[in-house]
Amino acid sequence: MKTRLMNMLMIEDKGKFLILDKVKKEGWEGLTFPGGKVMDGESISSSVRREAKEETNLDIGEITFVGIISWVYEDKRDLGFLYKTNDFKGDLIKENREGKLFWDGYERMKKMDGLSASMTEIFKIYDGIYKEITYYLDRGEIKRE
Repeated sequence: MKTRLMNMLMIEDKGKFLILDKVKKEGWEGLTFPGGKVMDGESISSSVRREAKEETNLDIGEITFVGIISWVYEDKRDLGFLYKTNDFKGDLIKENREGKLFWDGYERMKKMDGLSASMTEIFKIYDGIYKEITYYLDRGEIKRE
């Protein structure tokens, strides 16, 4: 089974969180946090900083690992490493090739229409309810740990 490594970063600034309204990727559209793929030979934390820079123009400092989400298909797995930070500098871009970026409250985001697929479960990891969630998409099953 082939595994693709992914990352996601929750960025906080004075009680507001950076939200990406992603329009680019089929199946990943909607409101989410910045993130993306881990390149061959790249560390997970380096990929988090690189993706954040590419999508937001922010330089990320210290990051904290929060948990893992994986999506298991019949023949492949996407494994997502979730991080958070409030340590950054730079000038935020408002829009990129992925979509538009904006700041809003975390609890407000949870109630917004148009959340990206799996965000409801991802919130449970960011909230500390679970450390790991696995979607078995071929069986329609979710395992939470």
